[in-house]
Amino acid sequence: MKVADALARVVASLRGRRPRRRAVLVAAASLVVVVLAGCILLVSPVFAVTSVAVDGTKVLTPDQVREAAAIEVGTPLALADVTGAANRVGGLAPVAQVTVRRDWPTTLRILVTERTARLSIAWGHQFLLADASGVVFQVVSEVPHGLIPVAVAPSDRQLIADTGTVYSALNPAVQQKVSEIRATTRDSITIELESGVRVVWGSVDQSELKSQVLDALLPRKASVIDVSAPSNPTTR
Repeated sequence: MKVADALARVVASLRGRRPRRRAVLVAAASLVVVVLAGCILLVSPVFAVTSVAVDGTKVLTPDQVREAAAIEVGTPLALADVTGAANRVGGLAPVAQVTVRRDWPTTLRILVTERTARLSIAWGHQFLLADASGVVFQVVSEVPHGLIPVAVAPSDRQLIADTGTVYSALNPAVQQKVSEIRATTRDSITIELESGVRVVWGSVDQSELKSQVLDALLPRKASVIDVSAPSNPTTR
């Protein structure tokens, strides 16, 4: 019985090795396929960048975006630095958002969302255009219809940004009533409304609270509304 038991164990062991060997061979073959596929993606010209497609530009040209992205044709698509390209394109002033993706097998696609002009600043015989947050991104000779004039020194980008912060803090209904924003210093921002009411805003500090106070005071008959100290506003 002992010999028979030993023989049975040997036979069972030999039978058990065959499935394991098959599994090892299958795993090895799969690894080879993965490695070969990776090599093809990395070095084969079949999967190299042949074009950089740009969508969504109006202010910028596609070539300006491609130059900023700095992805050379012929680069293996798998190795294209999409994060770096997005960061570089995102650094262009007119760009609000950007997405860079691989469109297999050979295209790198850049999707750009440009800033929308909301404010205009006179600059000699030209005008600076800024978005609602006060970021200057374009120079034009004629102002598009519907922008808010901002009377500030065109060289003072921080003050322009402050006026954008104030404008963005206003609720949409009040934004539509603004005829001009003025500022000589960061503490002297004022808003002129189409109705003739002048809003003394002061600095950008507590802009959200100031906007809420302004909403509460606008129904009153006043030519000047001072919310520069929102805890103690005045009208006259």
